[in-house]
Amino acid sequence: MVPEITQIQHSLDQLTEKTVELTQEAHQRYGQYLALLGPAISQKLVLASYHLCTQVYPDAFLKLSLNQQQTLQQDIQKLGQKLQEALTAVLQPLDDLTSEAEVDPTHLISVLEDLEQATLDALRQISQQANQHLQDQAIVNISSIELLFEIASKAAEQGHPITSAPHLIKALMDDQNDASSDSDSEPVIAIFLQLSDVEFNDAEVMNERHQLRQLLQTLKSVRDTYQKKQQEKKVAEATAAWRASWFPIESKEIEPKE
Repeated sequence: MVPEITQIQHSLDQLTEKTVELTQEAHQRYGQYLALLGPAISQKLVLASYHLCTQVYPDAFLKLSLNQQQTLQQDIQKLGQKLQEALTAVLQPLDDLTSEAEVDPTHLISVLEDLEQATLDALRQISQQANQHLQDQAIVNISSIELLFEIASKAAEQGHPITSAPHLIKALMDDQNDASSDSDSEPVIAIFLQLSDVEFNDAEVMNERHQLRQLLQTLKSVRDTYQKKQQEKKVAEATAAWRASWFPIESKEIEPKE
């Protein structure tokens, strides 16, 4: 092998080893992060439900029988347990990756991005299910939970504040362009758990998020160097192949005719 190519391959092997190490670290960090995140979100979910039932819609909650009140409370608590199971499941692709001897940094980043999205999806599903339980007990009246969350998403994209403590969204279902309008129409107030809010209000979760950001920055640096070395190797291999196959055509002198 051409010395230059050997040197580049050595660099690639080192970057692969570094990626394997980062995979193990990511697995440990995300495991700790999700283990803290689950209980933190469960607590916020209970607080949001409590606020809705006692501060926002107390009349509706008082109309429930004791059994109905207890059933609602138990359903909310069970959602917290269900969330922890969902968060454990999102870690599975990273679990699988830790058993591989070689890991491409680009693939690892993709797995982590999918994990982040799966975490956000889990929070949204729990928020939807919590609102559904509240609706089943006539605490809230939401014509479409999906539409409510669409309004929230649009407001967030436009930079508008969409939640107030504790993790509640106030929205007009007939105005998809304004998630906090002061119109005379009666707004809907419902649970809308946001990851950034949970992290900001929990020191331990925030610390783990900070560690994950640092890890991701390191990983992206490794990915960029890895891709650069891959390109250098292709160029070096193509150059070597060109030189190996080069066969100069001998020029022959054409004798003039007499």
